[in-house]
Amino acid sequence: MQYSIQLPENYDAALIEERVNQRKMLFDKHPGLVHKSFLYSHENQFYAPFYLWQDVNEAQKFLLDDLFHGVVQAFNRVRVRSWFVVHNAFGNRSLTPTFARREVDIIPPEEKLDTFLKYEKDLQSNVLEDPNLYMHVAAFDADRWEVLRFSLWKDEASATKATGDSHIDYRVLHVSEPTD
Repeated sequence: MQYSIQLPENYDAALIEERVNQRKMLFDKHPGLVHKSFLYSHENQFYAPFYLWQDVNEAQKFLLDDLFHGVVQAFNRVRVRSWFVVHNAFGNRSLTPTFARREVDIIPPEEKLDTFLKYEKDLQSNVLEDPNLYMHVAAFDADRWEVLRFSLWKDEASATKATGDSHIDYRVLHVSEPTD
């Protein structure tokens, strides 16, 4: 899931960094959370955290608990996008990602879903070979019939070229995950 908070034009990015520093420990080792990226897009003036949950029940708990209520108090209730994850894999977990890219592409109506799934799996297998990749997620939205590709990279220079219809690049402010 992801929500994007449109910030005012002259919003001080330091305020978002301060918020992340205050709240990140609430998500480190959070039950049911597989991954959270605290993301900021200076170009688009978005604060846009990205989450991976163990299952839909954990995602729902989050939306109903005090952590998300903190988002509502600070920014009002925001629209939350969610997808069905079809492939999620970690690459080089020894690096600290500083750059994220979210790509969205249309799944053509004539394309069989098994063909789509194979293509995304092959694409992910190829990108996982890159030592500068931290994580890659492929998911789809069955309402809009779109594929989402989300990836975390060492830095912007090491990221692969975007291939989707649209993409947004982010600066990674923090990553929260359970410890193994």
